[in-house]
Amino acid sequence: MEWIFLRGKGVFAIWYVLYCPNQKEETLLSACKRHLTREALGDAFIFTYDRMRRYDGTWHLERRILFPHYLFLESGNEDRLVEELKQYSEVFPVFERDGKLVRVEPEEEGLLRTLCGADHHSRMSRGYIRDGQTVVTEGPLKGKENLIRRIDRHKRIARVGMPSTGQLREMQVGLEIVAKS
Repeated sequence: MEWIFLRGKGVFAIWYVLYCPNQKEETLLSACKRHLTREALGDAFIFTYDRMRRYDGTWHLERRILFPHYLFLESGNEDRLVEELKQYSEVFPVFERDGKLVRVEPEEEGLLRTLCGADHHSRMSRGYIRDGQTVVTEGPLKGKENLIRRIDRHKRIARVGMPSTGQLREMQVGLEIVAKS
């Protein structure tokens, strides 16, 4: 397992997934930061992405949640994190597998860090299609064209496959195809 050094604090951190029913991600994010100690929680965040939507006759850039129903937790102390989540079980309905938090696989974490950066946000990518091959010229998908599974040019989004067999198998990110030849 790959370990991540947490912001120079001498703590090794792993990412975990917390299930958020009824799309209450923002509420649970706030509750995590309010209730959980720094001993248990290094960071809590939601991944977002940009996408284009057309309404009122023009295109608008919108920020959407990348993984609806999921909150990500970064911790160097899984036991303490689980203990505190159970202590506030009425606030945190924990997404569990075999009684433990689900860890984000290192390959998935690496891809998310690459596509979303430190601010956990994937910006809009742009590119073109030439002879059936997608070429991304700008944005986080540049150089990652091999991960694109499907492009919806009308909605200006791409389905991107994850490199491992963990929980997060596919995600949707913004991709505008500006030309096709």
